[in-house]
Amino acid sequence: MLRHSSRRQRLDSTVLAQRLAGAVAYDRIAGYFRSSLFEVAGEALSQVQGPIRIICNSDLDPQDLITAAAAQAALRRSWCAGKPEEAPPVALPRYKALYEALTNKRIEVRVLPDEAFGLIHGKAGVIRRADGAATAFLGSVNESASAWRLNYELLWEDDAPDTVAWVQEEFDALWNDARAMDLSVCPFIAQDVQRISNRRVIEPPQWKATTDTQTAAASAAVETPVYRREQGLWPHQKYFAQLALQRHRLGGARLVLADRWVWARRCNWPWPRY
Repeated sequence: MLRHSSRRQRLDSTVLAQRLAGAVAYDRIAGYFRSSLFEVAGEALSQVQGPIRIICNSDLDPQDLITAAAAQAALRRSWCAGKPEEAPPVALPRYKALYEALTNKRIEVRVLPDEAFGLIHGKAGVIRRADGAATAFLGSVNESASAWRLNYELLWEDDAPDTVAWVQEEFDALWNDARAMDLSVCPFIAQDVQRISNRRVIEPPQWKATTDTQTAAASAAVETPVYRREQGLWPHQKYFAQLALQRHRLGGARLVLADRWVWARRCNWPWPRY
């Protein structure tokens, strides 16, 4: 058994990178589902030659699992809640590696609703090598760069067969749970990763010089909270936005946008029925 402390050593370089180099499989109980889950995707995880499976929990409601459309919407909300669009420029190569790993199935992710087992606070992993050797670890480290590099974390590692089998059994129980949802059911996440990794910031002078202002406006709109947190605009909202843009192009527009619910409440009117 080995005991690791971030107070004594860099866990990402002395433990994670060394163990994953040349590994043929990596199963991980990672904690909470956020975009930070993949912050090491372009580095240590890229060294694994075989499949990487990550199980984590999320704020999904069991009702979100009833239909495919509801599941996609719920996963999208969970993903956007982590604000992956705020990733610093240095993270973009990792996002590119993540997109490739997600699309070619080198990384598979499943999420469990909190209702399944409560918060998955136990974090552990099993790493297997080509010669049949394996090691297991558990501790406070989640699958993020800050955990492996910056936080104070403790990690226990053991390659005893019974320990590896115990951690593997725990992983398999979570991974194969009927309530676990595969991230691949929500293509928006992989598409968003690709978009973030390929985007470029357009400054005002460049904006004015571009000829395709409509495409540029759409690209900027993807970053807005109303799109990322509320599933985009409703049809009547899209109609108003399109109308405002058309009127503006015709020489200016003077339009009033009001929420009828807020207006009714302020005027103490009953909620209109349709």
